[in-house]
Parts: sequence; structure tokens; C-alpha cells
Amino acid sequence: MEDIVISLKNVNRVYGRGPSAVKALDIRSLDINRGELVAVTGPSGCGKTTLLNLLGALDRPSHGSIVMAGKDITALGETALCRYRREQVGIIFQAYCLLPTLSALQNVLAPALPFNNGRHTRERARELLRRVGLKGAEKRLPGELSGGEQQRVAIARALLLDPELLLADEPTGNLDSANGAGIIELLKDLHEMGKTVLVASHDQRVADACHRILRLADGALA
Repeated sequence: MEDIVISLKNVNRVYGRGPSAVKALDIRSLDINRGELVAVTGPSGCGKTTLLNLLGALDRPSHGSIVMAGKDITALGETALCRYRREQVGIIFQAYCLLPTLSALQNVLAPALPFNNGRHTRERARELLRRVGLKGAEKRLPGELSGGEQQRVAIARALLLDPELLLADEPTGNLDSANGAGIIELLKDLHEMGKTVLVASHDQRVADACHRILRLADGALA
């Protein structure tokens, strides 16, 4: 029997009310197995980012249940959701979302603050920067890094607390071909490490690198 880590049942997300309401996502059933590398594809506005936001608990569904590792996150209060976001999910944003006044190392350490900034955590942050090819760049500010380097810092940050699930929203969208290819290889490496990875992307190279493709159209699985 497959080890299901994420299960969605009758999940929808509606924005607005009345005649102007828009159903951004409507998924009857979806299961993701532990360790899968999954691409979420489809045209702009099809619901890719909405799906990732729901899985990352950055937003709540209008209806339905999302079970992550046996726990229904739609039933959690705000404190428990904060813990879920910190401990179980790593999110890689298209726009990187690095803090401009912090160094690369400090940005990677940000998810651990203010609770845990001890020696072990700092050593892990340095090791993650090395793993993503940024050894020696620890003290550089985001403005001193290329787009590809900033995305690598964002990936290292997402990995700091060793989450079970990684969500990447258009991770190659702002990058040239060479840097985009490097990020794709990094995502494949993370999958080989046993991480469950969902990647929302228009990039066909991303889809080709994944073992499973979910296609969305008008908020539903096509």
C-alpha cells in the first residue's frame, strides 16, 4: 500500500461572494505519496498557486479537508498552523522573498528565529548553503547575488528545519535557462534525499523532470 502523505477531499477555494464569487480551486480527490516529485501545471489563473497556498497553510479552503501526515490541517487553530508551517512545510517562492538587509546565512537562519539560533542550527545553515553551491557567499546580501543564487538561498532556507513537504511556486520563472536548469537539478536532488516535492510551473523542463504531472484547468484536475 502506498504511503500517502497528503490527501485532499472535496477541497475548494472561493474568493468573493454572491454573483462576483470566483471558484479558484475545486478538487474532489487528490493523494500525494511520500517521496513523490510532482509537477503542477496549467495556464495562468488555473489554481496552481492557490493549491500550494492551501497545502502550505498560507490560506484556508472554503470547503473540504486537507490531511497532511494523518492530521487534518483545515481543523487546526492559528497556533497549530504556525507550528505546521514552521516544522512540516518548506516553501520556495518565485520572488525569493529574501530579507534585503540580512546576509545569505541570516536569511537561511530566519525560520529558526527567535526560537533556535544555536551552534547546531548555524552549522546546518552553512552546510545547506554549501549543498546548494553557495559556499563562501554566507555574508553576501541578496542584492549582491544573482537571481539564481537568490533562489538557491531560498531553497536552503526552506530546508533549514528539515520539513517533510517542499512546495515550490514557479522556482525557475524569474531565471535564465542555465540558472533554471540548475534549480531543476537541485529539486531532483531533494527528491533523491526522500523529500516530497510539489512544483507549480509553466516550465516544460520542470514537468519533464518530475515523475508525476497534475494538470489544472479552471481550478480542477484536468
